[in-house]
Amino acid sequence: MQVVDARSADEWELVTSDAFVPLTCVALERDFRGRIEFERFDDALMVSHVTTDGLAVDRTARQASHANSDDIHLTFTLGGPGVIRQDGRGLRVAAGSVSTYATDRRYELDYTAPGQRQVLVQVSKRALGIPVALVEESCARLRVEAPVAAAVLRETLDETRGAGTPEVGETVRDLAGTMIRSSLSGTRVMPATRGGMLATVRSFMRGRLHDPELDVAAIAEQHYVSRRFLYELFAPSEQTPGEHLRRLRLDRAAELLRGGGAIGRIAESVGFTDPTTFTRAFTRAFGMLPSEYRMVA
Repeated sequence: MQVVDARSADEWELVTSDAFVPLTCVALERDFRGRIEFERFDDALMVSHVTTDGLAVDRTARQASHANSDDIHLTFTLGGPGVIRQDGRGLRVAAGSVSTYATDRRYELDYTAPGQRQVLVQVSKRALGIPVALVEESCARLRVEAPVAAAVLRETLDETRGAGTPEVGETVRDLAGTMIRSSLSGTRVMPATRGGMLATVRSFMRGRLHDPELDVAAIAEQHYVSRRFLYELFAPSEQTPGEHLRRLRLDRAAELLRGGGAIGRIAESVGFTDPTTFTRAFTRAFGMLPSEYRMVA
């Protein structure tokens, strides 16, 4: 993971040219500060975490005409409103928005509001494993509307930050392509790789810890795979799917115990219908009763 800081327009143009693509600053706050933490997986994929105090930039037509790649930017807006413009279209973004645009054509970014934070995936159109025409259609729309698939990719980016392995890169590309396909089709789309499927299953588990009926059979059914396939997915982690689910439930319970609340309600909120079963499971995992954990946590 490389980290670069900038305090002026000239510095920011140098930083972005190195990390992303050449840009021209057209507006900058007086006390501007900018930081990029970026991780390059290979020539076709880079992930960056960007923080700025407010600026507007233009990827000019001349700069775009000299592009030596077919990259797109998939951007998760974490803070600060802004506007993205390309090909005569404009998109207002805010925290929670996901957008995509092409770097081989002119674009403008208005991020002059304070508190700007984005996670940006720069990836080759041809590296996504889906037809380039679909990628172009997504860029034409600017907005990506696939909340479930976007959540999986975002969680994966957070969990693997700094890892930079080829396996992570393959998973990120797969999940990015899955997100685009899901957005365009308006339907749920399954990833193509084992890494992408594993990330999707784990995210599904985390979102349904409250459901006491959630088990391996239900998870397999929801993802159109066999129970055997699920066990094969989790084999490298040396956990079965059921063990992973149980650990997620208990870790969430421990988090809730640190924040207060009735132990019985916490048990129910993570899928345990029997307080005694919860207490036994928690004690085996943490070496103490839930009530004792709360006192020392």
